[in-house]
Amino acid sequence: MRNSFFILCFLSFSRLFAQPYDTAHALKEPQGAFYRADTSARVIYLNFTAHEFMEGLPFVARVLDSMKVPASFFLTGDFVRKEPGWVKKLSGAGHYVGPHSDKHLLYCDWTKRDSLLESISIIRKDLEDNVEALVRLGINRAAIRFFMPPYEWYNRDVFELVKDMGYVMVNFSPGTSSNADYTTPDMKNYLSSDTIMQRIMRFDQTRGMNGFHLLIHVGTDPARTDKLYKRLPELIAYFRSRGYRFARFE
Repeated sequence: MRNSFFILCFLSFSRLFAQPYDTAHALKEPQGAFYRADTSARVIYLNFTAHEFMEGLPFVARVLDSMKVPASFFLTGDFVRKEPGWVKKLSGAGHYVGPHSDKHLLYCDWTKRDSLLESISIIRKDLEDNVEALVRLGINRAAIRFFMPPYEWYNRDVFELVKDMGYVMVNFSPGTSSNADYTTPDMKNYLSSDTIMQRIMRFDQTRGMNGFHLLIHVGTDPARTDKLYKRLPELIAYFRSRGYRFARFE
């Protein structure tokens, strides 16, 4: 009963400050996705993605609950089917829960971006299956408005397909390297959590982060023991000290 009470309190709190995402003033990538909200608003959008790894999700959920912060979770169909309880908890706590592809397919080539690696029909089914998995768990289909592509990588063909299907494609805001929190020490592009935290704060203090879509993974390969999600309380406290508030996709 006590946990239910706190969930209801958080849900009421998050809805009190909720407002629809303003696409009219959001920034777009050349390929089409919205990557940053209205830069005149001192708001941070915390975004979490999950597919294979999710060991940090209990910690992340507790921090968001205790610090009364709404967030957005983009989950693959594989994750949804494996962890239905967590999907319901996140939605019930007032967070946005949306699709991240069903099978976490790489839709287009890393270097030749205009080259699709999957057919349009397969990509369509990949998104449809992901949405259906969410709906089967009680997520309101009408509330599933935003989609973050797998690997945060797509091209114009994918964008147009997603748009025609009635979804708004969003992506992370570049510049802080928070999306590199999946890297492991054996990778050439490895970045420690200290380095990422420093880059986030430097970006904010030099350029500002109004409307920023900040991406963090709720789980990473076990080879990465330095988990960025463990710094979430520090991040939230920092942004609040700088006068930011938090919002979810709505």
